Amino acid sequence: MLVRTFASAVTGIDAVTVTVEVNVSRGIRFFLVGLPDVAVKESQQRIESSLRTLGFKWPGKQVVINMAPADIRKEGSSYDLPLAVGILAADEKITCGEIESYVMMGELSLDGTLQPVKGVLPIALRARDEGFNGVVVPVKNAREAAVVSGLDVYGMENVKRALEVAAAGHHNLLM
Repeated sequence: MLVRTFASAVTGIDAVTVTVEVNVSRGIRFFLVGLPDVAVKESQQRIESSLRTLGFKWPGKQVVINMAPADIRKEGSSYDLPLAVGILAADEKITCGEIESYVMMGELSLDGTLQPVKGVLPIALRARDEGFNGVVVPVKNAREAAVVSGLDVYGMENVKRALEVAAAGHHNLLM
């Protein structure tokens, strides 16, 4: 199943929306393409460990992830959250809900805790300008993102709460 999530690449003081396409199908390999740096490529281990704490298993299938646009370098561990949500949705472990309505950013600890990321203000500005409903970020980044008017901001402590937002949308969840 093909699923899209959205993230951002920060370049200087501006952000560019990154479409994360995840396809889970028959096979047993893992591919991550779209000019990711080493930290992004290492996300598989962080995601697998954090999802295991929630009772999920890494798909026993082929996972192909494309991060577009391919000509913009994706750096750091802040893509862990949209990758994890995309993998679970493509593997049909969670419902897609309003997944394409949010920009998500956050580094996953091995226990599923979300660690703060850099560049949340330009990410939130870009999300609002492109018509997204909101952003899902680590709780320690929520205040920075909330500076942007006209955008719902969900500060999450862990991946479990972020999955609830991605799957269900904004139904009285933690800010």
